[in-house]
Amino acid sequence: MNISENKRVVALSALFALAFGGIMFYGYGESQKHAANEAEIAQIRDRFDAYVNAEIAPTKQGLKEVKGALGEVSAVNKEMQADMNRYAAYCWGDGKAVSALEFQKRLQDACKKVQSLASANQAKVTGSAADLGMRTHQKAAPVADNVPFLDFQLKAVSRVVETILAADVTNVSKVYCEALPEAAFESRDANSRKAKPYFPLGFEVAFEAKRGALPAIINSIVKDKDFFLTITGIAVEGNDKLASVDAYKAPAANEPAGSDLGEETVSESAGEVVAVQKTGAQTETVRVYMTVQVLYFTPGKTK
Repeated sequence: MNISENKRVVALSALFALAFGGIMFYGYGESQKHAANEAEIAQIRDRFDAYVNAEIAPTKQGLKEVKGALGEVSAVNKEMQADMNRYAAYCWGDGKAVSALEFQKRLQDACKKVQSLASANQAKVTGSAADLGMRTHQKAAPVADNVPFLDFQLKAVSRVVETILAADVTNVSKVYCEALPEAAFESRDANSRKAKPYFPLGFEVAFEAKRGALPAIINSIVKDKDFFLTITGIAVEGNDKLASVDAYKAPAANEPAGSDLGEETVSESAGEVVAVQKTGAQTETVRVYMTVQVLYFTPGKTK
């Protein structure tokens, strides 16, 4: 492999590290650290761009620079791979197969745990959230081949709902579990050529909370150490009844400026409040709709 080919490897590896690692490690920082996160991403991009665009001569020094670049990318990749391995290991659990009846029992126990946690935190779990979006599977046992995916989806949904209930929320009113994707059916047999090493399972959650509690909830979800969770969409709707707008009052007529037209006249209402915040307060109760994806790792396909 010549120097030019080495540079191409560095470029492709760097882009992967930035696109994947940058988002994974820096893209979900606390809101007050947003500017710092953006600066960190820009710094990584600039550093790798310098490697890609540099004219590296085919000398010992040039080879040293290439090796240095590869070393940095390798360090980032190792850190990411360690996290991916941890997510995969948690997904596989003890490796023992779960029966459809055992899954139903786990579902019932998870629903009871959520209700108990809600009661302890003076919150409510109502509607489809009471069944964690899996009412159908409570009534009828699922197909045995689908149990591994459903069991993992249940664990992820339970973790997210428990994370939400641990914050300052009043009600979790909806959980909707999306149907298993085609990738799940293709990955029932890990030896199949169509089997994917990993793929996302989706679900939705709706809850009510104080606006100020949202940053902590979001950070707790995306920084979960066991599940590779990604919030793919979020909408926030004010739930409090806004105070009515004060009745309009016409401004007082301007007083004559006097004989000296150059003299500044100080208005008596200079300190008067002209605007009052009606919404967006940290203590405002809001309704939150959140769509989430969790990565499922197919046993035997992920190294």
